[in-house]
Amino acid sequence: MGNVKGKKVLDLACGEGRFARFFASARAEVTGIDISEDLIKAALEEENRHPLGIEYLVSDAANLDMFDSESFDVAYCYMALMDIRDYEGTISEAARVLRKGGRFIVIIIHPCFNFLRVLDGKMVSGWDKHIHENGTKEFLRYWLSDYFRRHSYTFEWKHDRLPSSFVTTGFHRTLSDYINAIADHGLIATRLLEPQPLTKGIELHPAMKKHQMVPFSLGIEATKPQRN
Repeated sequence: MGNVKGKKVLDLACGEGRFARFFASARAEVTGIDISEDLIKAALEEENRHPLGIEYLVSDAANLDMFDSESFDVAYCYMALMDIRDYEGTISEAARVLRKGGRFIVIIIHPCFNFLRVLDGKMVSGWDKHIHENGTKEFLRYWLSDYFRRHSYTFEWKHDRLPSSFVTTGFHRTLSDYINAIADHGLIATRLLEPQPLTKGIELHPAMKKHQMVPFSLGIEATKPQRN
């Protein structure tokens, strides 16, 4: 994201406002939108407790009619675009509300290496692993099939930090689907990032070590040209 001080930032699919607060703390002027009324309610509750001047709205990311064209410097979408049915509409709206020279930053699960996919009741990607006698797992290799078959799928998130698990829907698309949609809506992909975990991250979460072999996420920076 770089230095966002003084920038107008739109946090698309902002959830409970974690990154919106981060950007506001870095002295950006932040607006967050999310389709979930409950998550926006949680974001507003935190804003009331610790005001940072963030505006939160309930909205579909593919319909930003409440905003004028060319009204934001940066649009940011973290781990949501692959769960949005109308991803092209979202990209189109992000491009519309960005000022010339503005940037759209997208972080998604890497479409080439998504180990959550289920198709026709079967896993179509995942990890081969070896279970040692002490119960530890060694991840050997990643595999996938049916990469070019676009489809939706449901999966259950389970974490120790959650009071209960929850089920959500994702949409498998190819890497070229995202890059071409960005180009089709007048943006230029100016940077790609396939991050590897830091040593500290692996120490905290040893299972992340496998992502030194295969990336989990993909970051895309797309820029709106200064001239049409």
